[in-house]
Amino acid sequence: MSTLPGPALATAMWLVACHARPSGAPLLTSVTPTAVTLTGGAVAMVTVRGRGFDSLNTVHFGRLRVPGVPRTNDSTMRFAVPADDAFLPGRGGAPVLPLASGTYDLRVENASGISNALAVTVTAAQGAR
Repeated sequence: MSTLPGPALATAMWLVACHARPSGAPLLTSVTPTAVTLTGGAVAMVTVRGRGFDSLNTVHFGRLRVPGVPRTNDSTMRFAVPADDAFLPGRGGAPVLPLASGTYDLRVENASGISNALAVTVTAAQGAR
């Protein structure tokens, strides 16, 4: 029997459900660096550490979805933070726009499921949206 009062128990259960990941899904433990600057249309590389990576993974970066990202080894993968929104699903024929400054959730997805999220802060070059 729980020792938490009704509303506190409901809140605790909600938090667990919101942050849960499927048991076989990748687990992210760190991303370095946690802040990148995008200048002149160049990408920035980040190293993601964790477990459960497949040989090829899909990285979700905010609303962007980047398929075919390989692992470096069983616990590491490197990911190029895109300089623009070309990987935005459903963008159709819209013009490609520079990635905006802000904090983005980074998740890794593969056949086993989708990982927890780690934050990466992007500072876009002057003139980005």
